[in-house]
Amino acid sequence: MSKKFDDPLEGLDPIMEEVFSGGSSMSRSDRGKSQEDQSAKVSEVAFPTLNPDSSGRKLEFDMFRKIPVSVSVELGRAQVSLKEIFELSEGSIIELDRLVGEPLDLVVNGQVVAQGEVVAIDNNYGLRVTHVIAQPSM
Repeated sequence: MSKKFDDPLEGLDPIMEEVFSGGSSMSRSDRGKSQEDQSAKVSEVAFPTLNPDSSGRKLEFDMFRKIPVSVSVELGRAQVSLKEIFELSEGSIIELDRLVGEPLDLVVNGQVVAQGEVVAIDNNYGLRVTHVIAQPSM
């Protein structure tokens, strides 16, 4: 003789009732109803109309002035094997894909935005921009 567990929440959660009873997902009270009575009632949502000429606030350009970005100057690139990396020592030379006199790339967050030439500023290197690649679209 098997004794059924008396669930105080029986009929409140039809999914859990199905799990524990092994029956269908309908509760006992819903099993006698027709399919039309059990279908979900869906009503349309009324969204407000948006006016493209509305006076909503826009982001100001000054807002972005203090966001830091990573800037680097790329002399050239080379593809070498891991074996060649382990064989590197002082005096080793890696040939780059850039010719002497070619402009260097100005890279901002991984994106080439300009090209230029190396200049010396006091005891530091610098880059004189000679060609801007990425023009802002306004």
